Amino acid sequence: MIRKFPIIIACAAEDVAYYRNFPLPNEELQVVPYGQAVCSVLSQEIDLIVIDCGFDARLGLGLLEDLKTRFPGVPILFVTEQSSEEIILRAFKVGARDFFQKPLPVFNVRSTMMELLKAKREVRDHLRAANVSENEQAGNGTLCQIGILQPAIMKVVCHIESNYQKAISLDQMAALASMSKYHFVRLFRREAGMSPVRYLKFVRIQRAKELLKRADLSVFSAAHRVGFQDVSNFNKNFKNIEGCTPSQYRSRLF
Repeated sequence: MIRKFPIIIACAAEDVAYYRNFPLPNEELQVVPYGQAVCSVLSQEIDLIVIDCGFDARLGLGLLEDLKTRFPGVPILFVTEQSSEEIILRAFKVGARDFFQKPLPVFNVRSTMMELLKAKREVRDHLRAANVSENEQAGNGTLCQIGILQPAIMKVVCHIESNYQKAISLDQMAALASMSKYHFVRLFRREAGMSPVRYLKFVRIQRAKELLKRADLSVFSAAHRVGFQDVSNFNKNFKNIEGCTPSQYRSRLF
């Protein structure tokens, strides 16, 4: 059974009642003022953080940067009443996993929260399983359903699935596995059925497919949210993996 930990929601005093009644069943929501967010995360294990900074994007970005520096493994949603390309790009650069503008699209926010919680908890279970035994079944949590993996490769897979939106070099992956690049690439390909670089692209494209289901997001926004800085590169990799462009994929959905 997957173990659950609380969700911290940092917001202004006037929004506390709203978030305490947020429709997310079977989850523990701890709604706190901005100033208590860091202490709340320090005192317990957390599965997700939501920062609602209202109109003060500067305050929210500062808190986001502080939390990601202290707790890099905890996914964070960023909510604000302001919306500009500069704020969005800064939020993602600092480490936000998703961005929403108020008034909140409750269904989309809840769906995103559930996806992040599922991914976070599956990664935790994968890491626990990898630490227990080399031969233990990892389950179906990984995006390409790769099953049983050696612990060193599982460690990299979990890192990719938690940090796919960031730049992850082959050198970093090999170092995480404590192997030379040559040995790491050969072992990863044997275990996962594809190269580590292709697996990173695969994970990004799978996440992008979910984002493209949202009518409020452009292809440009979806590309940036999953770690592609260049839309043409996103289009090329999407077509290489899915056999169609992101626009063609979206046209089939609506």
